[in-house]
Amino acid sequence: MKFSAVLVNYAGSWDMLSACLKSLERDAAATPGVELEAIVVDNDDRPARPQELPAGAVVIGAGRNLGFARAVNRGIVASTGEVIVLVNPDSLVKPGFFRYFGELFSGDASVGIAGPRILDADGTVQLSARREISLVSGLLGRTSLLTRLFPKSRLVRKQFPTDRPDDSPSEVDWVSGACLLVRREALKAAGLLDERFFMYFEDADLCRRVRARGYRVLYAPAVRVVHDAGGSTPSKPLATLRLHRSAFLYHRKHGSSGPLGLATVLVALGLLARTAAKLAAYALSRLRKENRNGGRTSGPD
Repeated sequence: MKFSAVLVNYAGSWDMLSACLKSLERDAAATPGVELEAIVVDNDDRPARPQELPAGAVVIGAGRNLGFARAVNRGIVASTGEVIVLVNPDSLVKPGFFRYFGELFSGDASVGIAGPRILDADGTVQLSARREISLVSGLLGRTSLLTRLFPKSRLVRKQFPTDRPDDSPSEVDWVSGACLLVRREALKAAGLLDERFFMYFEDADLCRRVRARGYRVLYAPAVRVVHDAGGSTPSKPLATLRLHRSAFLYHRKHGSSGPLGLATVLVALGLLARTAAKLAAYALSRLRKENRNGGRTSGPD
């Protein structure tokens, strides 16, 4: 089976991206019957440095930040594999990645998308498998206070079904685009990523459209990927703004507006309040860091 790995470089993430590609290539080389092509779309406006990448990786220069969805689509169009691997450059795949997913996709034609168990660098399981977005998910986001305070609660475990009693795959509504594999035939049926999502929620939207075409979305906890969340994101405040903008776009595309558009107004107000709270928390954190460092910060937030 041929896999196409599509990665997006931004803000000088070449070192992480190179390590990610090497982990993919090592596992592919150790897996009989697997062919891998690697395509990097460079969203950075600085000169590319392809000499730091493993041999064979194709670099497509965008010359500017196209946004994640648009850049990924460029990579997909240039790819030829039966299964496309969308993976963040700040990720490392563990051994057995291609063996497992090769067997999964070749053995069950109903699987359109699959995602592995994603771990933080310290081994903590990221909440990368999710149920469909709803009012509950608005309150219980992956990093929300309630989720952090009550990680074992029934509501959290139902919203994020990553806590499996074993390593058997399970059907979910969507999996994180930090590492997501999609069958080309399913992508042809559902369409490419929606480029209105500059960044974030393009994975939820894609999974929803693939499911609407009759394919299944699976969470595969037997496969491990380590993701240094935010490692390739230079500005947390900007990422926060983009996250909540994409959340609103997702609601506008798939959610109910309610009578007289009331539901949309409430969603907008809720997202604005959440954005303000997040930005205030970042500003406070930066101020504390400056005070500890005598007015200097160690780097951009």
